[in-house]
Amino acid sequence: MTVRLSIATRVSLACSGVLILSLLLLAMGLAVGKGIRDANGRVETLSHILGQIGDHGAAQARLRLAVGDLTRAAEAGKTVPAARWERLSRKIDAFEQEYILPPAGGPASSVVSEGALGRARFAAQRFAANCRRLLATARSNSSAVKSAMPPFLASLKATEQANLEASAAVTRQIAETAKQNARDSDRDIYSVLAGGLVIVTIFFWMTVWLRSQLLAPIENIATSLREFDNEKAPAAIPGLARADELGDLARGLAEYRAAVDERRSAERRAAFLAHHDTLTGLANRLLFEDRLAHELVRARRSGDRVAVFAIDVDNFKAINDRLGHAGGDRALRRMADLLAGSVRSDDLVARLGGDEFAIIQVAPSQPAAAEALVSRLFTAMRATVSEEIALRASIGIAISHSEWEGENLYDLADLALYRAKSAGRNTVRFFDASLKEQESMRVQLARDLEQALAANELHLVYQPISDTGSLEIRGFEALLRWKHPLLGEIPPDRFIPIAESAGLIDGIGAWVAEQAMAAAALWPEDIALSLNLSPIQFRRPGLAAQLLRIAQESNLAFARLEFEVTESATLLGFHREEVLLALRSLQQAGARIVMDDFGTGHSSLSNLKDFTFDKLKIDRSFVGVMCDHAPSASIVRATIGLGKSLGLTIVAEGVEDHAQLAQLREWGCDQVQGFLVGRPEDVHGFAPDQAWSCVRAKSVTCAPDAG
Repeated sequence: MTVRLSIATRVSLACSGVLILSLLLLAMGLAVGKGIRDANGRVETLSHILGQIGDHGAAQARLRLAVGDLTRAAEAGKTVPAARWERLSRKIDAFEQEYILPPAGGPASSVVSEGALGRARFAAQRFAANCRRLLATARSNSSAVKSAMPPFLASLKATEQANLEASAAVTRQIAETAKQNARDSDRDIYSVLAGGLVIVTIFFWMTVWLRSQLLAPIENIATSLREFDNEKAPAAIPGLARADELGDLARGLAEYRAAVDERRSAERRAAFLAHHDTLTGLANRLLFEDRLAHELVRARRSGDRVAVFAIDVDNFKAINDRLGHAGGDRALRRMADLLAGSVRSDDLVARLGGDEFAIIQVAPSQPAAAEALVSRLFTAMRATVSEEIALRASIGIAISHSEWEGENLYDLADLALYRAKSAGRNTVRFFDASLKEQESMRVQLARDLEQALAANELHLVYQPISDTGSLEIRGFEALLRWKHPLLGEIPPDRFIPIAESAGLIDGIGAWVAEQAMAAAALWPEDIALSLNLSPIQFRRPGLAAQLLRIAQESNLAFARLEFEVTESATLLGFHREEVLLALRSLQQAGARIVMDDFGTGHSSLSNLKDFTFDKLKIDRSFVGVMCDHAPSASIVRATIGLGKSLGLTIVAEGVEDHAQLAQLREWGCDQVQGFLVGRPEDVHGFAPDQAWSCVRAKSVTCAPDAG
């Protein structure tokens, strides 16, 4: 007998079935939410670890700067309070103890490569140990700091490399976890959708009441589920305010959606950090190199040409000194904004580190496109003149060429940048074949210069400095000359910068001082010796003591010495105080300090305010044209008046004719130097009676060039 079920019973059965299925779907949704929360927790743990690695790298950088400041102070012979040693020691202890990367067997061991973290932890401990050893050396024997520096630098490099490897390991693990979460998410979504479809098929034969009360809300929830995979913001999930099972389901799905959104945000952040600079938001070196390689390959197919800009912020150390690291960061972000605002949308702007920026520009019309971009960049930088930080930059540009396909285009741009800096900064240079030849010649001359002293290729000549009124010789300026065995005489303005950049100037400067002082010891006691000091020499501690020692060994009275420094020597950023201290030490010992090439720098009066010079030398560029160029004449006359008001001796360089001499006498210039008085020659080549009788004769024709 067939049992007839009433509609109410069928409806009840259907409702019961629907209720059971709804509860199952709710349980599935809650389980899915829990699974997503767990997955999101793993991503958060990894992101937190990545942040810890970054924080530790910043702590290491601060510790490195603190150790560097203290060891430099110790090397410079400064008295360092014991409390400062202790504070830095405690910082090292805190750095080692607060290294909070997950330990072996910890909760992060299941999601992070323990090997990478272990190496980072071990490298940090070695770096801390080397910091202690370096401090101990600096404290007990500051002269041994230089020999103790290589282990410290090696451990620093190892720590940075270990941190990079740990960051890379964590980043890879984030990517792998994200992929696994995506697979699990898809599976769960399909499961929930399947449950929803079952409910929809049961609801199909139910009454309008069932549809309005149960089916419609479930269909809306199913629609919301399908929108979860869209990147755009989905519509609000219906039924969140309901107090029944469907409300629970809606709230569970809302949690699921929130978890998915958080996971996507973490993934995007991790991807961004892997390829972008955190301070400026620009591309980092990794993305820059990938993009450059891609554009070079594409340009060979399309016929376009790739221009690479190497950009350095001018005087960035001075900005840091004046405004601190926070001000330096503001300057870097402002420079990033200027660069990004000047390029096209398809150009790439990158920060490679420190104050180094780079741009990749692809265009068919090069170098016209690069020149247009340079114009926009300098216009943007000029607009910062009224801001807190006036930005200037040196730019080097290299444009892809078939002859340079095998070379690193950025290295060529960097070479052009070096030339831009040498040209006075705040300018631009393009790389070309001639620049490459010049660089090759510079490198060759640097190699040859290393052997020049041993090969007796360097020698000194002496140019007289005479009293303007009587023309009696008051002293000689020692000038360095280099006779290359193949290239002949090489001008000092060419090989001196090479010696400075190659780190040879200290040895050459000491040799010049020894030779010149030994020669001057044989001169009459009223004849002074003038020596030029390179700005680079002041970076080595103990310059003043070394010069004093050489004078004593040569039996030369220190009162007979004059040391000439250019304005650039007093503008060495954070070395400025050390420079002024060295000059004061020389002056207190009895020597006279001369500002050379006065008027050619940008802070001449500031230098006169900060240091009491004994002499000013007016640059030959003014003296040589003063008789025909009224502005130059005004500058020379004003400089003489300024020097007189300050009680300084004024020397005019480059005096070559009697008209210039007469004008300088009229204006009250104290001393003159130039071809009219005498050319640079070897004083040792004169017989003593001839040379110094000429001095006593007070005659221009008896000057050494008249030999």
